[in-house]
Amino acid sequence: MSYSDLFLSTSPLITISGEEKVQMFGVPFDSTSSYRVGSRDGPNAFRQAYWNIEIYDQILKVNAENVPVKDLGNMNLTVDSNYMLNAVAKVTGEIKQGGKVPAIIGGEHLLTLSSAAQFEGSSLLVFDAHLDYRDELYGLRISHGTFLRRLLEKVKFKKVVHAGSHAISEMEIRDGRKNMDIISSFDINQSFDNYRMALKDMGDDIYVSIDLDVVDPAYAPGVGNPEPGGLTTMQILNLLYLLKDKKLVGFDIVELDPYFDTGITAPLAAKLFSILTIMASGKR
Repeated sequence: MSYSDLFLSTSPLITISGEEKVQMFGVPFDSTSSYRVGSRDGPNAFRQAYWNIEIYDQILKVNAENVPVKDLGNMNLTVDSNYMLNAVAKVTGEIKQGGKVPAIIGGEHLLTLSSAAQFEGSSLLVFDAHLDYRDELYGLRISHGTFLRRLLEKVKFKKVVHAGSHAISEMEIRDGRKNMDIISSFDINQSFDNYRMALKDMGDDIYVSIDLDVVDPAYAPGVGNPEPGGLTTMQILNLLYLLKDKKLVGFDIVELDPYFDTGITAPLAAKLFSILTIMASGKR
């Protein structure tokens, strides 16, 4: 029995047949969410949107409908953080060992603590409104608001770049700068130059994590912790396109909350997924 058989319920909806490079799974977990719960239903909302948007990419000149993807289904529902983290680690590691690229749909950002940890030695690129670098949040040391501090305490990456932040504490910015390059949404709004420079010395192997709240709630209201001052839709798309010459070893898209969506956040998640899938498959 594989870890996929053990931890995932097979309800795949977006499998595209062929010799796939990307294997995806959903993580319906939001037990440490500190504001708006509901991202546990993000994976299925994402799938519904994926089949209802056009995914021919005019920039990459690739039709994502022709890029094979295997959908392994959703992780078994749980409210236990330890169970979730163990399951994500085991399934992500198994996908990696099989020579595939894991693509994970959340669910809250805590899941990245386990998925990204499987890629020690690669670089980590995080898009997020928040640094998630607190030592604890509401008494929890393991939560969606602390995952990045816990991750960097135990895993050594080649380089860590955090892009799009616009809602951080004074302590986080002070401590975070010691361990990562921080490029705020305000920096990005002025110029992409710092972001381009940061990418140059990340190497080719990059794990990408996108918290959808990096996008301004005017463009993406369906998230757990919306914060004004975020990126526009076109900015986040263009930031991803700058990765086209990199090798994506894995990626996740998290914090999609369909209960606060107006019908635009899930399609954005689907579009981001299609871009990352094309790149991860080498179809460019």
